[in-house]
Amino acid sequence: METMFGVAFLAISTGFAVQMHHSGRTFDRVSTDRLERQLAIENEAQRLSLIAYEDLTGVVEQRDPNSQIQIQIEPFETESRNGLHLTVQTTVHSQPLQHHVWRMEPDE
Repeated sequence: METMFGVAFLAISTGFAVQMHHSGRTFDRVSTDRLERQLAIENEAQRLSLIAYEDLTGVVEQRDPNSQIQIQIEPFETESRNGLHLTVQTTVHSQPLQHHVWRMEPDE
């Protein structure tokens, strides 16, 4: 009888350990995917910040529409200057990730 209880306890403990291990691996995979996508949109935002202001709208419009990274561009005005607000976004496991870039019109 004691041996049966010991084997049952061992089986249940092993089941919990396997489930915890599986949950940890799933969490790691989701975290890695999220980090990879976050770095991708930050790299894209950095690339866009290096493009000349007057060429920016054309570059965004020429991007592949099927890309995993979407870019929205909206003009804005401040008191004395104009600029562009770029939203670089993607999704990871149904959760949105965004990065914002503001570019001011160069002084003439």
